Amino acid sequence: MIERYTLTSLDEIAALFGVPPLAATPRFNIAPLQIAPVATAAGVVAARWGLLPPWRGHGGKRGPHILHAPVDAIEATPILRNAFKAQRCLVIADGFFVWNRAGKKPQPLWLHPTGDPAHAAARSRTVGLAAVAATHRDDGQPSFALLVAPASAPVAPHDTTMPLVIPAADHAGWLTGTRDRATLLVAAALAGPTGWRAELVGPWVNSVDHDDPRCVEPLGNPAQGELF
Repeated sequence: MIERYTLTSLDEIAALFGVPPLAATPRFNIAPLQIAPVATAAGVVAARWGLLPPWRGHGGKRGPHILHAPVDAIEATPILRNAFKAQRCLVIADGFFVWNRAGKKPQPLWLHPTGDPAHAAARSRTVGLAAVAATHRDDGQPSFALLVAPASAPVAPHDTTMPLVIPAADHAGWLTGTRDRATLLVAAALAGPTGWRAELVGPWVNSVDHDDPRCVEPLGNPAQGELF
């Protein structure tokens, strides 16, 4: 399951999502319940990772935060079904972390798109991850849940689930298209991302209190990272 993700550069956001440059800072370890930028039909907004249903339940209690929206559970879950129909968004990211737990200590890996060949210093590229959103009526805070699916062959060696990458050409279709259009985009994304790299990184990322470039520093030679 996706526990953390990254947005290590803001340089591509304006062009990729058709918005002015963001007055924000790069993020190297975005964790659940933290605020991060997402693209919506109305533009890029700051949202909390953890979708909170907009209503209150019995006794006035809020519902639980929903971090992940499994694609096979959307139809059976009213809040996810409604959000998928009318409140889709794209989580702006350039990679995510998984932990290989086969050894005595979990080994973190950073899975990310390969960098733009035209910019040799860039290790990754910005993408849009499929998500659904809600806004709680109490505080007006947008929140989101990442769509996840069983990992396909490229990601399966590293994790049991994967996020769904929506290609740039389909961003508008995801954000403003019909439910049927979004369903087709989900089906296409189930094949998994291509041109991504899995790099071993150090234990610095294990703490949610760490949010700096050390989180993505490769162990050994980064050129030896596995490409998938």
